[in-house]
Amino acid sequence: REKATLNDWMCAYAMAVGEENAAGHMVVTAPTNGAAGVIPAVLYYFVKHNNGTMEQVRDFLFTAGAIGGIIKHRSSVSGAEVGCQGEIGSAASMAAAGLCAVLGGTPQQIENGAEIALEHHLGMTCDPVNGLVQVPCIERNGFGAVKAYTAASLAMHGSGQHIMPLDGCIAAMKQTGLEMSDKFKETSLGGLAVSISEC
Repeated sequence: REKATLNDWMCAYAMAVGEENAAGHMVVTAPTNGAAGVIPAVLYYFVKHNNGTMEQVRDFLFTAGAIGGIIKHRSSVSGAEVGCQGEIGSAASMAAAGLCAVLGGTPQQIENGAEIALEHHLGMTCDPVNGLVQVPCIERNGFGAVKAYTAASLAMHGSGQHIMPLDGCIAAMKQTGLEMSDKFKETSLGGLAVSISEC
């Protein structure tokens, strides 16, 4: 039997939170219930597999929260306003920044990690099947966690110098969300929500 990979663990941790949310149990909005698995998955992976300390947990969460605050102030974290790019994209951005912080990243690397994670979620629609936060939401948490980890890794291997600043990426997300059809913003009137087989 093959040994579990980083991707396996990240997806398992993130999807477990998504399952709890779908079952109506209590989760922490991070930044929303539908995207609540990304941040704890990346944080739990770091703590469990890297012997993270409580001080590092605080640093991770403070950094993630700061990035989330910036995104919410300058755009939105709501799928109903900007699509899933605002939910899973923001969560991945927050998680990447938090991970960079506990890995000893510079402020430039932290900002770069947040930007990379958000950039690769731009345009993502919010189109839950049957209006439930299950398909594709639960799996998207897993992919968001993997992307967050990858973004942090890319940023940590760089100097912090990059072409697109986080503020520019947030502005692009807002513009994309404003121009996105309402069919793709949590209404279940388009995308995957209307593509499921009836038989």
